[in-house]
Amino acid sequence: MISYPLLLDPLYERKIWGGRRLETLLAKALPAGEPIGESLESGDDAIVSNGPFAGSTLHDLVRREPLELLGERGLAASRPYGTFPLLVKFIDATDILSLQLHPDDDAAVPFGKRGKTEAWYVVQAEPGASLITGMSRAAGRSEVRASIADGTFEEFLERRQVSASDSLIVPAGTMHAIGAGVLLYEVQENSDITFRLYDWRRLDNLGQPRELHLEQALDSLHPDRHARITEPLRRDDWREVLSACRYFNLERWRITGNQPLSGNGGTFRLLSCIEGSSQIRYNRSDVVNVGLGRTVLLPANLPDVVLDGE
Repeated sequence: MISYPLLLDPLYERKIWGGRRLETLLAKALPAGEPIGESLESGDDAIVSNGPFAGSTLHDLVRREPLELLGERGLAASRPYGTFPLLVKFIDATDILSLQLHPDDDAAVPFGKRGKTEAWYVVQAEPGASLITGMSRAAGRSEVRASIADGTFEEFLERRQVSASDSLIVPAGTMHAIGAGVLLYEVQENSDITFRLYDWRRLDNLGQPRELHLEQALDSLHPDRHARITEPLRRDDWREVLSACRYFNLERWRITGNQPLSGNGGTFRLLSCIEGSSQIRYNRSDVVNVGLGRTVLLPANLPDVVLDGE
């Protein structure tokens, strides 16, 4: 049985737009000298680092103990793909990301994958930093193509300045990009379908333009969809909902001292520490330490625990 909190080791991804703030602000042990853009905290390839299941990936556990790990609701979200249903990650953008979009569930069917709705929580933002949150006005395929060709496409983009603690929901089918100077936490449907629409005429480390997916992006684009700032909804004095949809519920918890947490048999929980540190006490006396920048998974079948820390 999976009867303890699973501390997860992330996967780091080198990106042309990445940096080192995951190391300096979140205490992550990054590969030396690499511009790291993403720390994938969960998803199929995240590795358990503690307890009897140490060395197992989440995909391994989904296959071996799906109901204990995911619960009924989580298991339903895993089907029919048999994968861990949610991916959480930290993203460090020292330069603007490509302009991209992800298909919704219907548009992703031909690829044999789920769609990709996501939410963002801004951990840090430099003064004046912004996100691209959609199109400033609707435009048809031919107009978008022509504007990319003649260099006027950036006029179509809706930009929104953001600050630390802002949260946004990003529906699948939304044209979007994370701007330079933003460090954020993202939760998403576990899907790797990304269509790159525009890349600011940028060259990769070999001096070549990166691949674009213009026609596929236009097939999946919903010009009327926008990433929206969400207002926190307080549930009690330590817990507030930031973004919620049919796929996930993103909350911010502020722990001071001891905080009991009831078991949640219907689904799993992913907890990531973005400030301070904490412990999770379970089975009365057992403890898992969750330091700054670490992520822990509470399996669906885990009974009540106590969060202890700052």
